[in-house]
Amino acid sequence: MQGDYETISGLNAEILAISVDDLSGASYVVQNLGVDFPILYNQVKDVVKQYGVYNSSNGFAIPSVFVIDTDGVIRWGFSGSTSHRADNNDIIAQLKELS
Repeated sequence: MQGDYETISGLNAEILAISVDDLSGASYVVQNLGVDFPILYNQVKDVVKQYGVYNSSNGFAIPSVFVIDTDGVIRWGFSGSTSHRADNNDIIAQLKELS
């Protein structure tokens, strides 16, 4: 996502990552991977549970992407796995449809 952050921002969109790791894991990503977008810390996992992407077998979130419009309506979603994630081009195409 970082590699396409400028393109995504140019479409009047924002990336918000949600981490259910402990705070040190979330901080590591921010400090060492150089992401420019916010990473929200949600150790109690209520947000991922509300979006239906909580994996109770391992206690983590399923890698997922949601495109949410300015009214808060989910317009597109993708839930993958640790080996299969949403393609940035698909995300950008969905954002272009909203603009």
